[in-house]
Amino acid sequence: MTKIEIEWSGPYIFEDIKKRSSISDYGIYQIYGTHAIFGENTLLYIGKAQEQTFAARISQHKEWLFEELGELKYFIGQLGGIKLATEKEWTQEINDAEKLLIYFSSPPYNSQNINDYGDVSETIILNFGKRNRLPMEVSTLYYESDFGKEKWKIFGEK
Repeated sequence: MTKIEIEWSGPYIFEDIKKRSSISDYGIYQIYGTHAIFGENTLLYIGKAQEQTFAARISQHKEWLFEELGELKYFIGQLGGIKLATEKEWTQEINDAEKLLIYFSSPPYNSQNINDYGDVSETIILNFGKRNRLPMEVSTLYYESDFGKEKWKIFGEK
């Protein structure tokens, strides 16, 4: 079982994001705004800042971000835990976290991982801090259950 822990902070405006300069300024981000159908404070997009900082990655969305109906708010999530992850582990975890969070949240501006989270298995994501509308916990466990399969039985039945 893989456990991915994310500490969220925010809300920020884009100017706040541009000022960030920490060496650990990488992770997952959420963008909230007004959606024409879903209304105000809608989770519009989930992305990852993996090989570039939050500021660099988020600024690449400017073609559609700056034409939105209202002010956008950003929440950034940084992966962590008690054990220092290797670069390979961190890369796998950030990729899996983005896929699962998109799949379970279905933001209207994401196009990948909406219908399927791919080959992620036995993974749980714990969202701490200012996660806004994200659930505290997201996992693959429900879909990996044996429920409904021939060998699944109610306790006490033979």
